[in-house]
Amino acid sequence: MNMHSRKIIGIAASLRNGRWGAGNGDLIDQLRTIETKEELIAYLARESHSHIENFLDAGRREGKDFLDIYDNLKRKRGDSGLSNSEVALAAALWAAHKEGADIDRVALSEHFTAFGQQRHPEVLRAKLMEADGLLVSGPVCFGDRGSLAESLIEFIANDSELRATLRGRLYGGIAVGAKRNGGQETTLIYQMLDMVNLGLLTVGNDSDTTAQYGGTGHAGDVGTMYKDSYGIDTSMGTGRRMARVLKQFDSQPTLRDVPRTLFLILQDANDIGMRMVNRLVMRLGGNLHATVVNLTGQHITRCIACDSCPSHVGPDEEYRCIITSKADSLPDLHRDLLHHDLIVPVGVSLHKPIAGSKYQSFVERTRYLRRADYIWSDVMVAPLVLVEPGDYRSLPIRMMTSFLRHHTVMVKPMIGCLNDGEVSNMQSIEDDFSLTLDFAARLAAGRLAQARVTASMRHYNPVGYVMSVDKDQEDERLQRQREAGDARRNRLIAEADQRLVPSILH
Repeated sequence: MNMHSRKIIGIAASLRNGRWGAGNGDLIDQLRTIETKEELIAYLARESHSHIENFLDAGRREGKDFLDIYDNLKRKRGDSGLSNSEVALAAALWAAHKEGADIDRVALSEHFTAFGQQRHPEVLRAKLMEADGLLVSGPVCFGDRGSLAESLIEFIANDSELRATLRGRLYGGIAVGAKRNGGQETTLIYQMLDMVNLGLLTVGNDSDTTAQYGGTGHAGDVGTMYKDSYGIDTSMGTGRRMARVLKQFDSQPTLRDVPRTLFLILQDANDIGMRMVNRLVMRLGGNLHATVVNLTGQHITRCIACDSCPSHVGPDEEYRCIITSKADSLPDLHRDLLHHDLIVPVGVSLHKPIAGSKYQSFVERTRYLRRADYIWSDVMVAPLVLVEPGDYRSLPIRMMTSFLRHHTVMVKPMIGCLNDGEVSNMQSIEDDFSLTLDFAARLAAGRLAQARVTASMRHYNPVGYVMSVDKDQEDERLQRQREAGDARRNRLIAEADQRLVPSILH
């Protein structure tokens, strides 16, 4: 990753985009001049109306066939108007720019035409090679990405040098659908799976809109995306999130020690998962400090979905779930879950039924960690799943989607292939895990170096929970929340003094 530019390339993955060629640069120049969100929304509205006029001028006014309209649109200069997914992308890029990132833009329709031709691959390749982060925005097609985004993924996958260059760089996504629940999240999940498989690190949107999988826009008709204020906010949150994580990678401090790694054994059979963790710790123990929590023998009460999560405001070290039964294991385990640089959720998936899985009950119960202003924020997550050949269960995907919502940074899952209870691709997993430890060390160092700023930025925003919003506005609660935030920041600053090389700190 280029540590100096922190460049985020916005990738417009729509065939109906309004900007291409010189219009890409014009858009970036225009975004850089916008000072406030209100000015941005007004700009996006003007560009949306301009896009409608482009369609009308191209033949919609006369009722022409859409093929004729499309041909006429492609004859335009590409320097005015924004399609719906471009509006969301522009909002994200503007937010990233306001966070200090360098921004640029690519229109995939210039490189992959509607009729299948590939154009100027060397130009696209050069843009991708210089990117520190890829921010992909496109329409939803049957609950999945469009074919332009698919062509981008294939383009990267088929170029070994490009793929190697992008490994460890950042990815964020935006999806725009015709309905509020029009497949935006499935699109983002599928795209995230392919991007991490290519070696990119993935983030979602930020805590201002409750840390989901990225930008989720709602727009069907041409020129309507700017009206979706929540979709604009999630898109801006994705741009901000990428810029802030890149700052952490860019700060380049050095850890005195090694990544503090939490192995969570959530689903096991015949101790296969535990043996695998022990082997990784034995082989790579000099590169990590391991905490192993085996939940398979613990009692984890189901989440009862209370309206007071967390049960009270307090420091991170305080257990704050309403469930305090002596039979429940989580209160005693709470402190083991804190202050790590890398989380490795571990699961074993066999053809035969597995009894005693604690995966789902544990994930439900981590709700209080998320709602306590994202205790696991900016921690790297690397799922480890051991499967028998032909097993098609969804555990790796579920791990990625659940843990990403904790405001974490996701790396490619490690998938072990089981043969008679033994892992046949052990060397591949060790190689992936070794690289993940390097990423986690860099992110941890940057997180600690940036603690004075970023620790105060993360507040759980209870979107959709009216009672929680009301409680959060109580003056006494707000004061306790500020005190808890100060305590977290002070702890991180103290940890930075302990764990970072002094010459980098000062």
